[in-house]
Amino acid sequence: MTDWLSPETLQALAANDNDPDGVVRIPSPEKLLTKAAIQRLAIAYRALLPCSRRGFADLLTDIVWEFDGIILDCDGRSIDQLSICVDTVLRTDEDPSNSWLGSFLRFAVHHPRQAPQRRTLPRLRLLYLALAIRHPTVAARVIA
Repeated sequence: MTDWLSPETLQALAANDNDPDGVVRIPSPEKLLTKAAIQRLAIAYRALLPCSRRGFADLLTDIVWEFDGIILDCDGRSIDQLSICVDTVLRTDEDPSNSWLGSFLRFAVHHPRQAPQRRTLPRLRLLYLALAIRHPTVAARVIA
């Protein structure tokens, strides 16, 4: 584990994220669908955005919907953040307790055995987006 992944270092990086530039670009699937990216994302969430499984969807909704900036997809197209339905992306109708979150956060401690499946891409995009809004410097390191 590199030094910047320690909780103390992530907290210090996050403390410097006081003035985001107002534009968030969601990375390409090739960058998000890697073992390294999912592990780094899990480490960041575990250290910086602790939340109960049941309150997780509300936290993400608040972060995304309250963002006063521009969101771009990997092709540069603008995304209206109010059109992002967190419950649909997280499939809370099928899994109201977000049990997948525990499995995701385990990647912070245990290396993933395989790259994430393509079907998880909407969740990974949402997780990256919320992290990039709240802590852009840390999010940049997730896909580095």
